Amino acid sequence: METVESYQLPEHPMPLLVQLGLTYRCNLKCQHCYALYRRDLDEMSLAELSKLLDELYAAGAGSIVYSHGENMIRKDFFEFAEQVRDRGRYQTLMANGYYIKNPAEARPVVDAGINRVMVSIDSADPEEHDRNRGMPGAFSVATRATALLRDAGVPTVGFSTTIDVHNYDKLDRIVELAKREGIRAISFMQNRYNRPGIFDRTLWIDYVAVCRELYEMIVTHQDVIDIYTHDPFMLTLLDDRIAGDTARAAFIGANMCNVATSMVSIDPTGNVTGCNFMEEVIGNVRREPFAEIWNRLVARYSDRVEPPGGPCSGCAHSTACVGGCKAFHYNGKYDERCGETRFGHDRPHRMTKLSLPLYPEAPQQRKAGVYARAGRVR
Repeated sequence: METVESYQLPEHPMPLLVQLGLTYRCNLKCQHCYALYRRDLDEMSLAELSKLLDELYAAGAGSIVYSHGENMIRKDFFEFAEQVRDRGRYQTLMANGYYIKNPAEARPVVDAGINRVMVSIDSADPEEHDRNRGMPGAFSVATRATALLRDAGVPTVGFSTTIDVHNYDKLDRIVELAKREGIRAISFMQNRYNRPGIFDRTLWIDYVAVCRELYEMIVTHQDVIDIYTHDPFMLTLLDDRIAGDTARAAFIGANMCNVATSMVSIDPTGNVTGCNFMEEVIGNVRREPFAEIWNRLVARYSDRVEPPGGPCSGCAHSTACVGGCKAFHYNGKYDERCGETRFGHDRPHRMTKLSLPLYPEAPQQRKAGVYARAGRVR
């Protein structure tokens, strides 16, 4: 049987999965939203997006994940999605449900060739979901949208769930809700905080337990509902209960950090980052060809060129997680959540002092597998 290493570090000449934001605008103010403070309205025009699509198509990019803001706010969203459809590319739409209120609004999603729609559900408790999303009634809107999309014939309709301390102990209820609603896919993803030092390491032992619970849910529901996660630490749990090349490849692909290997993020203003949770801008597609930016991004984040260091040195699990999530790489080329304890290690370990700076200054930086199902939670 293949190992995790069989899927590691496949550096592609171009990204296979593109997280693309058409807008930062949104009608909600979610507590966890990485884009809440980025509401830049200098959005790429439809003509600019079409030109970018030509570049991505020529390069062989196979999947588009609509993220960043609530993309259906744009009146030309479906016009662009139809262009993607006509090029035969897989499309995943991250949505909150507010723009799918009736069958007439669900039908264009199918006609535009959207293959997968992940509707945001943070809790099976309507009040808790509404509170987290900053809008009364958000839960009923979301569940109504999933039913409308399913009935309209969208191939895959699922829940997109941000996990954090508010719902660590209630994830099983979301799975039960999905069963009742006839939902066949759930994406669980730990909130990325976008700031160093914010992940309280006193929570780490709780998060370890959450990962183990999620893995058991994945194994238990393999033939009932497609539950998937997005965290390299999950790879340390892989065992023979997930069997078959397809299932194992899907699990590994969804949990590997694919930054600089097969994934990239492009925001509504044209800025290119490793993923939509990373703030470092590597370039802008309005000012230079995408291919040049991609090559620079690979050179910057490649684990093949510069393997993870720091606490990863000598860690028994580093082969599986390869330094963890790059969005958490603040203290060096490793996931800072492992600064005191390691996933799977019962006792704290010694820190290895880094001799290298975090990263050199990125050009044009400013402040502010194909595994198509690996859409990121907004």
